[in-house]
Amino acid sequence: MVLALLALVATVVSVIAPLLLRAVEQSTLDDALAHAGVRGTSIAASAEIEYQKLSEAQGAVVTTTSAATESRLWHGEVVVAESKALVSYRAPSDPADADVRYTQLAGLSDDCASLGLVDGRCPSGSDEVLAPAGSGIATGAVLPLSVLDVPEQSVRVRVVGTYDATSRVGRIASAPGKLFGSGGTGGPDLVMSLAGFDDLSITGTMWSVKTLRHGLRLDDVPAVVRDVAAARDGTLTESSAQSSVSVQERIDDLVDRVADGNDAATTIVAVTALQAVVLAWFAQGVVAGRIGQARAAEWGLARLRGLPARRRFAAVLLEPVLATVVGAVAGAAAGLGLAALCAPVLLGAGAPALEPLRAPVLLALAAALAGSLVALVVASARASRVPLVDLLRRVTEPRTLSRAGAVVQAVAVIAAVVGLAAVATETEVTGPSIALLAPSLIAVLLAIVGLRVGVAVVRRRADRPARSLTELLVVRRIARTPSVLTTAVMVVLGVALAVSSTQTAVLAVRLADDRAAATLGAATVLDVRVAEDTPFVQAVRDADPGGRSAMAVQATSRGVGVGRLIALDSTRLAAVSAWDPTWSGRSTAALQRELRPTGGRSLRLTGTQLAVTLREVGAPDGEAAKTVAPADPADVDVVAVVQATDGWHRVVLGAPRDGTLTSARGALPCTDGCRLVWLGLETSATTSAPYGLGATITDVTVGDGTTARSVGAAWLHADRWRSRLGENPLPDGGPTATLGDRRDGLRVSWVDPTGSGTPSITPRDGAEPLPTVIGAATVTQPFAGVPDATVGIGLNGESIVLRVVGTAPALPRVLADGALVDLTSAGHVSNPVGTGTDHEVWVAPGAERRVTAALARNGVTVTGRHTLADAERRAERSAPVLGALVGVPTAGAALVLVLLVVAGVGAIGARRRRDDVDVLRTSGFPRSAVRRAVLRETFLPAAAAVLLGAVAGTIATVVTAARLPLRAEAVPPLGVPVGPLTVLAVTAVTMLVLLAVSAGVAAVGADGSGRPRGTGDGAEHRRPRDGRPAP
Repeated sequence: MVLALLALVATVVSVIAPLLLRAVEQSTLDDALAHAGVRGTSIAASAEIEYQKLSEAQGAVVTTTSAATESRLWHGEVVVAESKALVSYRAPSDPADADVRYTQLAGLSDDCASLGLVDGRCPSGSDEVLAPAGSGIATGAVLPLSVLDVPEQSVRVRVVGTYDATSRVGRIASAPGKLFGSGGTGGPDLVMSLAGFDDLSITGTMWSVKTLRHGLRLDDVPAVVRDVAAARDGTLTESSAQSSVSVQERIDDLVDRVADGNDAATTIVAVTALQAVVLAWFAQGVVAGRIGQARAAEWGLARLRGLPARRRFAAVLLEPVLATVVGAVAGAAAGLGLAALCAPVLLGAGAPALEPLRAPVLLALAAALAGSLVALVVASARASRVPLVDLLRRVTEPRTLSRAGAVVQAVAVIAAVVGLAAVATETEVTGPSIALLAPSLIAVLLAIVGLRVGVAVVRRRADRPARSLTELLVVRRIARTPSVLTTAVMVVLGVALAVSSTQTAVLAVRLADDRAAATLGAATVLDVRVAEDTPFVQAVRDADPGGRSAMAVQATSRGVGVGRLIALDSTRLAAVSAWDPTWSGRSTAALQRELRPTGGRSLRLTGTQLAVTLREVGAPDGEAAKTVAPADPADVDVVAVVQATDGWHRVVLGAPRDGTLTSARGALPCTDGCRLVWLGLETSATTSAPYGLGATITDVTVGDGTTARSVGAAWLHADRWRSRLGENPLPDGGPTATLGDRRDGLRVSWVDPTGSGTPSITPRDGAEPLPTVIGAATVTQPFAGVPDATVGIGLNGESIVLRVVGTAPALPRVLADGALVDLTSAGHVSNPVGTGTDHEVWVAPGAERRVTAALARNGVTVTGRHTLADAERRAERSAPVLGALVGVPTAGAALVLVLLVVAGVGAIGARRRRDDVDVLRTSGFPRSAVRRAVLRETFLPAAAAVLLGAVAGTIATVVTAARLPLRAEAVPPLGVPVGPLTVLAVTAVTMLVLLAVSAGVAAVGADGSGRPRGTGDGAEHRRPRDGRPAP
C-alpha cells in the first residue's frame, strides 16, 4: 500500500510539469495571436495598379499569397484595390459648416457578404458604394465625390448599403494601406465592387491578404512559418517581379516572441521538474530500503529454507513491483486530473485543453515508472542479501558508514561544490545547465554536512547517560537505524525545492508587476487632447492644486535610444507615479535637482507689440569679422520667439539697422503675458553663404501700439543671456552668438558659418543643453565640444542637445532605452506644442474620476485610459511568469511525496518502536511521557531537516534568481529576491503537516505491542517480581 501510494504521487510529480508547460506554451501563443489582431496575423501582398492593368496586378498579388498552401490554417484571400488619392465629399446629413470628409475608395473582389453587410445590398457598378456603419451616411444617399488625383475627377455615387468596418474582412477592405503600413489617411474607405473600381481608371494599390484562422495550435506553427517564407519567395517569380509585388507580414516576429517566451518558461519549469523527478526516485528508494530492512528476516528465512535464487527474487520483488505499477497507472490519471484543476487557476477560464498523449508527457511517465522500479530493485536487492548472522542479531542495516557510502557522500559533496562554482560563473540560464539543479546542489551540500554533524553528535551522546527520555529514543533510533538520517536528507531536498520554487514564482509575479508599473508609469494613465489656447502643464496643475493626484507627461517611444523620450513634471513624480525611484539609483529629490537645475530669471513680456533698439550695427566683433562677411540687411531679419499658452510664436522685427525695430501691431501674442525664448537673426538669402552681424542692444520695450514699457536696464547685461544652441544643432561650425557688456547696452555678435541657421541669444532661465537621465542600455551620439552632451529630440520632435547627468537601470515608460527629462525644462528649449510627443496625464490611485472632471474644466479632454491593474494582468500572463507558477504545484506534489515518505518510514518502523515502548512502559515511564517522547523522536530530526531545507532553498533563490529568464533585458532591477514571508509560510505549513504526521506515528507506536516483553523476536519473557503486569 505504501509503495503504491508513493508511486502514485511520484507519477503525479513527473507528469504534471510537462502537461502544464504545454498548456502554458499554447496559452502564450493564443494571447499573442489575440493581441496581434488582423495586422499581426496576416500575409499582405501589394502591387501598384498601372493604368488599365488592374487584372495584372490582381493576378500577381493573388499568386503571391496563394503560395501559403495550408488552407486549413488560413482564411481565404481578401482581394481589394485602394485608391492612392484621397476622396473628398460632404454627406447629405452634414451641417453646412461641417468640415469636408476625406477618405479613399476601395474595390472589393469578393462577395461583399463576407464584408459584414449591415444593411442594403452589394454594389455592382462604379456609381454604387458601401459606406462604413456608424459614419452617419444612410443607405440611399447620393454622394458627390472629388477624387484628388491628377487630373482630378468628380463622381456621383449612391450608397446602396453599409458594412461593418470592425470585422476581419471589413478592417482589411476599409483601410488596407493604413492597416499594413503603406500610408493612407482619413476615415474608413467607401467600398465598391472591384469591377466598378476598374471602370474609374484611377491609380491605386492592389492588395491580397491572407489571415490566420482562430485556434492555431503549436504543432501548426512550423507550417505557418513555411507558408510565410513561401509567400515572401513568391515575390521573386516573373509575374510578381514585373508588378513589383511586395509582402508585409509580422507573423515571423510574433512567432519569434512566442518562441523566446516559451523557451524561458521551459527553462524555469525544468528547474523544478528535473529536481522533483530525481527527488521522487530518491524518496522511493528510501522507502523501498526501509521496507527491505523490515522484511529482511522474512527473506533470510527463504534463504535458510534453500529456495532457488529465482524464486527468492520473485518473492522479494513481485508484490512491490505490482504495487508500484498499479500506483503509477493511478498516478497518471491523478496527474492528469490535478493538471486539469491547476490549468484554469494558472491560465484562466480560457485555458487550453491538456494534451496527455504528447511525447514529453509519455516520456515523463515512463521515466517515473522506470525510476521507481530501479529504486525498488536496488534497495530490495541489497536488503535481500543481509548476512544471516546480522539477521540473528536483528541488525538489518550497517551501524557505521561503509566505504561505498563514504565515497558516495564525498562524490556528492564534490559535485555540489563544483556545480555551485559553475552556477556562480554563469551569468544567465537559457537552456540545459547545471544551474537548473542549484537548489538540490545546495540542499545536498548542507544535508550531507548536517548528516555528518548529526552522526558525530550521536556518537558523542551515545557514550554518556541520556538526560531525557527524548534524547534516549533519538540517540537509540539513529544508532540502530542510521537510515533515519537519509530520510532527513530527503526532507532537506524536498523543502529546499518547495521554498525555491515558491520564491521563484513570487519573484516572477513581482518582477512582472514591477515591469508593468515601470512601463505604464502610474495607477492610471489618461491619453489627452489639449485645447490650442491651453498651457498643458499649468492646466494639469490647476486640475490638481495639491500636487498629489495628477502629473503632466509628454512621451514618445517610437524611436530608439534618446529618440525614446519621456518628459514629465518631476515635482510630482514621487506623489503620482507607480515607478519606483530606487530603479533610477537615486531619490526623487535628487532626480528633481538634476533635471531642474536652478536657472536665471525669465524675461516676461506683456503686450501686443515688441520693439528692440540697436546701435553700432555692422560687422561682428573679434576674429569672426575676418572669417565671415557682414550680413546684408536685405537678406536678414531680427526675429524674436516667445512662448505663449499655445506654444511658441515667431515675431519679426525687421532688417537690422541703427534705431528702433518694431514688430507689427498684434504680432506679439502676449496679452496675458509670455516668455521670451530667444532673440536672433534669420536669413532669407537664396545662397547659404556664411554671414555675421554685430549690434548693441540699448533697449527692449513692449507695448500695445499706443504706449510702450521698457523691460529694464538689468536685461542689458551679458550675465543675463547666453548663446543658444537651438534645434538641429551642428557639433562644429554651427550658429553662435558672442555677448559683451557696453556702457550703453548689450553687445551681441551673431555668426552663422552655415549661412542657413538662426544665431541667437536666450535668457538663462532655461537649461541648455537640456539635463537628462538616460537608461542604462541607451546608445548615445556625443555632441562634440560640450562635455557629457548627446544629440536627442525635443518635445516637438526636432533634434536638440541633451546633457547626460546620470544613467538609470529603469526609467518610467522607456525603461533601459530612452531619456528622461523634466517637462518644464524641456519646454524652455523646445516648443512644447507639436506632433513630436503624445500628451498624457498620470493619475494616482483613487483620483481618476475627480481628475478627469477637473481636466475637462481646464481645457484638457481625455481620449483614452490605461490602468496599472490591466497592465499587471497582461504581464502576469507572460510565459516566464506562468512557467514559474507551474513550478509551484510540481514542487508541492514533491513535498507531499516527501511527507508521505516520512509517514511511511514511521509506519514501517512501528514494530520496533512498539518494542521500545514496551520496554519503557515496563520500566515504569508514564504513558503521556512515552507518547511525547515518541512524538519528539519522530518530529525533531525531520523538523531540523525542514529548517535546513528552508535555508538551502533561500540560498538557492539568491544564487539563481538573477540568472533565470524571469524578465526581459534584466529590467527592472531585481531588488531583494527573497521574500521572508514566503519562506516562513512554506516552512510553517510544512512543520504543521510534519507535526501531524509525527503525531499519527506516535499514536500508532506509543501504546506498545499489547503483549509482555519477550513474546516475540526471540527475546526473554520478563515480569515484575509480584507477578503483576507492569503499569
